[in-house]
Amino acid sequence: VIDETTVGLSFGESVTTSDLVALLSAFDVSSSEEALEAAADAHTVSYGGFERESDFLSHPVYNSYHSESLMLRYLAKLEKKDLSLNHSMIPLGSCTMKLNATSEMRP
Repeated sequence: VIDETTVGLSFGESVTTSDLVALLSAFDVSSSEEALEAAADAHTVSYGGFERESDFLSHPVYNSYHSESLMLRYLAKLEKKDLSLNHSMIPLGSCTMKLNATSEMRP
C-alpha cells in the first residue's frame, strides 16, 4: 500500500496480460488484454540507438553457478588466489620499520 488510494504491485517476467486482467477484475476494474498491451506499448522506453546488440554475460562462468552461494564460493576462491602485499611480502607490524629506514636515506 502506497497511500489511501494507491496500491503498488511488482511482477516477474512470467506474468501475462491475462494474469493482469484477472488481477484487475479482483479489484473490480474492467480491462481487456488489448488495452493493457496498448498501454504497455505506449510506455516503452527508447534508448536512442544505445540498445545492446551483442551477447550479454556470455562467458561460461555466468552459466556455471546457478545459486548465490555457489557464486560466492567461486568469488572466494578467486580472492584466495589474489596475491597482495599484506599476505606475502610485508609482515604485519613492519611498516614503521621500513618507513623509518626509507626516511633516513633521504638527503
